[in-house]
Amino acid sequence: MVSVDSEDSRKTSTLITQEKPETLIKHIKKIQTLKLPSHHPILPSDLNPNHLYRIFTKLCDRVPEDFERLLGVHGVGPKTVRALSLISELIYGDKPSFEDPARYSFAHGGKDGHPYSVDRKNYDTSIELLKDAISRAKMGNHEKMEAIKRVGCLKLA
Repeated sequence: MVSVDSEDSRKTSTLITQEKPETLIKHIKKIQTLKLPSHHPILPSDLNPNHLYRIFTKLCDRVPEDFERLLGVHGVGPKTVRALSLISELIYGDKPSFEDPARYSFAHGGKDGHPYSVDRKNYDTSIELLKDAISRAKMGNHEKMEAIKRVGCLKLA
């Protein structure tokens, strides 16, 4: 959702919050009946209508001006954003970009295509592996140092 190409999806997700919570929950329940491909990043079980109803009611009472303010509302987390994004895509036709840079934060996902968050130890091990591969690569010192600097930028704060 942070990609420039996701602008329409962000706008629609924000506009959706002006709808009645009952309408949004009706959309969610309709989506839950769909047979999405197994590789779809959002499963119907990820959508909890009761929890989303509480959040949608809160949003309806305090409609955010833009997507940034939407993210700042207490209780709006990844599942709410995924639900709004899914409604935006399936009901309104505004798809998020799947070239989103945030998607690469799940690079250590399973072979089944379902990503999971990367734990710090696994992340650090991967960075060290990349640094080692760069240092052994047959290229000039300047290129190696530039590559190692880029890998070093991956460190978590």
